[in-house]
Amino acid sequence: MLLATLMTVVLSVSFQSITETQVSKLEEENQKALAAAEAALEAALKQGAGTVIIGEGALSSLTDFTGSASVETATSNQFTTSSIIKDGSYTFYLENYDPVTKTFSGESLDTEDITVCFQSGTTIPALEITLVKDSGVKKYVIDPDSRISNASTGSSICTPNTNFNYSYSISGSNISTDSKLMEVRVLYAPTKLFISRSSDMPLQGKTVVSEVSSSTGVSKKITLFQSYPQIPSEFFSTSF
Repeated sequence: MLLATLMTVVLSVSFQSITETQVSKLEEENQKALAAAEAALEAALKQGAGTVIIGEGALSSLTDFTGSASVETATSNQFTTSSIIKDGSYTFYLENYDPVTKTFSGESLDTEDITVCFQSGTTIPALEITLVKDSGVKKYVIDPDSRISNASTGSSICTPNTNFNYSYSISGSNISTDSKLMEVRVLYAPTKLFISRSSDMPLQGKTVVSEVSSSTGVSKKITLFQSYPQIPSEFFSTSF
């Protein structure tokens, strides 16, 4: 019985030691794969377009991994921002923008309506929308809770995204062909924005997808969205 007990203890300690070693190695492989995926992502951002391959070019030193990172350029007729803090803002590009030359291409949204939707929590947000045009600026204020004098209350329906409580549509005639930017400032409470129109809108930044696998089978995938330059909210702010 004493021998059996001793063997049980020894086997238990041995099993625990093996398990801890395996977990430690797996964690180490996870960290290495994540570092490789991040390196590929940074290389793709630096390249600016196309795809970078693990083990080639700037990533030639990553010999124990396979995979790639690519800059996606697909456009869409819908765009959702991350959460914007109270009194913060988001700069939405209404015309194609070249981040290298820092110039607009002259291909704008033309005369198509654009809809801006926003969410409501305990406190209902309000929006101050500024169209930046060749000829100047045009402002809209939307306050569903009627706290701002002469503001529009907008609509309580957002189509096609029902996750958002309120919306406001700007007519294409007001956007016209000379609008460059739409600055949306959030008042009273934080919120996300959902922006849509019928046809595809200009790119709003770069989306980079990096996928890497180690020789031991550990895989990591990172997706990063890097927006075009954001103008500080104070630049177009108005006091209410």
